[in-house]
Amino acid sequence: MAVASARFCGRCGAQVAPGSPYCGRCGAPAGAALAPQPIYTYPVAPPRAAYPTPGRFRASQVAIAGVMIAILAVVTVVVTAFAVSHFTGGGHSPCTVDCAPKIVTPLTEGATFRSTAYGYQLNYSSRWKVRSEDASGIVIGTTIGSLQVTGMHAGDNAQVLSSTVSALPTGTWQNVMLAGNLKGAHLGDQDGLGSVYSANLVGASSTATPVRLAVIVATRNGVTVVVMAVDPADPKNSPNGMPESQLFDYVCTEFQWAGTS
Repeated sequence: MAVASARFCGRCGAQVAPGSPYCGRCGAPAGAALAPQPIYTYPVAPPRAAYPTPGRFRASQVAIAGVMIAILAVVTVVVTAFAVSHFTGGGHSPCTVDCAPKIVTPLTEGATFRSTAYGYQLNYSSRWKVRSEDASGIVIGTTIGSLQVTGMHAGDNAQVLSSTVSALPTGTWQNVMLAGNLKGAHLGDQDGLGSVYSANLVGASSTATPVRLAVIVATRNGVTVVVMAVDPADPKNSPNGMPESQLFDYVCTEFQWAGTS
């Protein structure tokens, strides 16, 4: 550490300029009143390290960009997996009202009915029991409900659907009310009209059971076919409130009109 010599006023203590005979503050004469005092100087701090060269800066940018691309790729995979799980049914609530027909797995074993009067054909589970049949149609007892299919000469689909529901005997069918329309109602490859109704069905023991009634009407080549399916009502857990709705969908999907195979 270097030391320099400076003079200070012996009266007031102010620093006296070099070579001056008097104190600049109080005017005291130079001489014995003036005393030299040490002045300290300090070393200069070393300069900071040089900034990165342009080449090094570009290299760091490339590394950061690579990390960001990897993060985006991981996020994309996670989001895609989440979307696929939802569209394939993971966590998705089942449709219970106004549901469209479903693509269902064919029955492992089935039985067939063919109308000799109108030429249409339908397949149904061999575990179901035939209650009655004739040239125009069939009535089947399902596992928990029933299925009735009837052919007739062509009519207006809407009118036939309305008259089918109106013709239900009031002693057996009570409080029949429209619950919703069936989107995409069809028989085979023929579009039609369909509706679902809620009702109370009075059995042999005079006990009324809440049920759901689905009616589908379609027409082709002068023939109109009416499908009427009934199940105990389960509006909270089953599509359209009908536990056997997928089996009924299978019958409608596999339906064959006269002249088709």
